[in-house]
Amino acid sequence: MALGWLSLAIVATVGYHIVMKLTPSAANPYLSLALTYAGVAILFAAAYLTLPGAVPLRTAFGALNWTAPALAVVIALLDIGFLMLYRSGYEVSLGALVTQSAAALLLLVIGVALFQEKLSFVNVAGIALCVGGLWLVNQR
Repeated sequence: MALGWLSLAIVATVGYHIVMKLTPSAANPYLSLALTYAGVAILFAAAYLTLPGAVPLRTAFGALNWTAPALAVVIALLDIGFLMLYRSGYEVSLGALVTQSAAALLLLVIGVALFQEKLSFVNVAGIALCVGGLWLVNQR
């Protein structure tokens, strides 16, 4: 099942970056994203109501914490960041690569510092390759 979710995430990521790159520059980015989020809210509300296993709303809301609104802020920043990155002329072929590689490096540090994750020699070698790759990709 994990392979299915991984495949979905990969296909959705590709679609995300293509749609962001193709969003018309004349379109107001905030209105465009507001329409996007309204559609997403409707889709997830419909999924909650129609898929099996839904618990009463009072119970479901009681299980939520600060992570739901924090994720909303992070997603909004991510979306406006990529939309404006591509509008500024950044290449779609490099946008995801550079941001994901840099984010992966930051998450390695955070994983070790905050979650006591361990790095092996192979991980350190991968980090070195990632840093070298970031440098090479950004050479013009």
